[in-house]
Amino acid sequence: MLEIRNVVKTFGRDVTAVGGVSLSLGCGLVGLIGHNGAGKTTLMQMIATLTRPSSGEIVFDGVDIAKKPGHIRRRLGFLPQDFGVYPNLSALEFMQYFAALKGVRDPARIRQLLELVNLHDVAKRPASSFSGGMRRRLGIAQALLGDPDILVVDEPTAGLDPEERLRFRNLLADLGYNKLVIMSTHIVSDVESIASHLAIMRGGKLLAYETPAAMLAQARGQVWSANVDAAAYDELRATVHVLHAQRQGERVALRIAHPHAPFAGATAAEPTLEEALMAQRYAAQELAA
Repeated sequence: MLEIRNVVKTFGRDVTAVGGVSLSLGCGLVGLIGHNGAGKTTLMQMIATLTRPSSGEIVFDGVDIAKKPGHIRRRLGFLPQDFGVYPNLSALEFMQYFAALKGVRDPARIRQLLELVNLHDVAKRPASSFSGGMRRRLGIAQALLGDPDILVVDEPTAGLDPEERLRFRNLLADLGYNKLVIMSTHIVSDVESIASHLAIMRGGKLLAYETPAAMLAQARGQVWSANVDAAAYDELRATVHVLHAQRQGERVALRIAHPHAPFAGATAAEPTLEEALMAQRYAAQELAA
């Protein structure tokens, strides 16, 4: 459906935001993971045709969208990280306004989408009175107005409370069954249970593109648990990569990333997805060194 071919985006003479990313994407939810500055937002803006690649191609159904942006815009929904609402409009009026902009003339479609995001009971309230999570759900509703084949959402759960984050994740997971959903985040727990694939970015580069199960399998044998006394912990921190430490009286329970057993008494542990990604990062750093 969507082909990203060796895409580069530079700003000025010496700033490379995206450096040669290639991906082939179909239906499903793709988690685009990386720290702030990894290039996630720039890549998503190029997919949404808000900016053009410096080189390379983004091809949707055989068409280079930099040359013909209208080809994808008709079939794409976009929710930016900073999604604002018009303070004087109700949620219903807000949706009616965006429907007019997108050429959607079916009032039933608006009602259907407000029900989908669980805002139908507050449709006549001013959108400016909504919580952060409610505004994000309204943003998803407007992104879905044209029944797009591709949905691009940038850091959609940042700042939401746990209940809103769970509701939002479940909504995106449902949409991913028959659409391509690209969701950027730096919070691994937001996508570990719903993503069909994960694309890991750092410094503008694509480090990995795998299923969550494959990433977990690769990390087995690289994550260890141990219980040590506090004095030993202070020494260990200088020699091993500690993923998690929890003090328990005079002892410290540790989770450690290491390519083999780091010391006697450490036992192999089943990694979480976040631990798998950290173990991969540390391994790459040691190889580079």
